[in-house]
Amino acid sequence: MATFRCLQSGNTVTFTQPYDIDSMRGHAGYVRVDIVDEKQEVPEVKPLPMIPPEKKRGRPRKFTI
Repeated sequence: MATFRCLQSGNTVTFTQPYDIDSMRGHAGYVRVDIVDEKQEVPEVKPLPMIPPEKKRGRPRKFTI
């Protein structure tokens, strides 16, 4: 399995077939990306504090018809 990154947009594409991998190696618009184990890439997740939404100050606007 090989993953390639587009130089223009930055999107990644993964190929599993050897023919597809060989054809992408010759493509000038893509670069092969070596992916390290996913266990090492996972950043620490910090819980977000629960902050209540701000209330609008003052009296509500008066609508007249």
